[in-house]
Amino acid sequence: MKRLIRLANLAAALACAAVALPARADFYTLEGRFQCLDKPGAVCFDATPMPRDPPPPESREPEPPQAAPIVAPIVAEAPSPPPALEVKPPVDPVLAAAHRIEIEKPEAGDVAILRHAAGLGDPRAIELLAWCALRGIGTERDPVAAYFLYGKAAAAAVPHAKENQSLVFERALTSAERERVLELKATPLALTANGTEGSPNVR
Repeated sequence: MKRLIRLANLAAALACAAVALPARADFYTLEGRFQCLDKPGAVCFDATPMPRDPPPPESREPEPPQAAPIVAPIVAEAPSPPPALEVKPPVDPVLAAAHRIEIEKPEAGDVAILRHAAGLGDPRAIELLAWCALRGIGTERDPVAAYFLYGKAAAAAVPHAKENQSLVFERALTSAERERVLELKATPLALTANGTEGSPNVR
């Protein structure tokens, strides 16, 4: 009797379990399972279909080895030349002497430089020698020599040299010096002989 009661309780429990579970498609019944097994390629339960054998790999020809990429040649830049040394223009000796004479502070060789340049026909040197002779800069004062040097500068087309020669005659020469100038102009040979015209007596 007790056994029957146990079986009845077990059957009731199974019935409750069957009612609690949601109804599924026939696919999951035993009959559906057998039908699933009869169909090739069908998915039974949650199983996944057996994969088909992969196709045999296609025979491929071996790829040729890749050539190394071409590398551009590295051209080393030529070394830059050293910076050029600053070349200073040569000092003009006449111009340098002129600056010192302008401030009346000549050096020992300035008059010699001017005489040399005047002998080569440099009109700047001739005019500077005339100024030195008139003012006694670097040499003894000699207005007569200054007069003739200004005349020589005028012949070399030095601006205002002719006017300066006239001013020297009118304002810088004494009456005796004017007479000497007139005498020397009257005797060109004597003028050349004492060196006043060709190379004035400027020391």
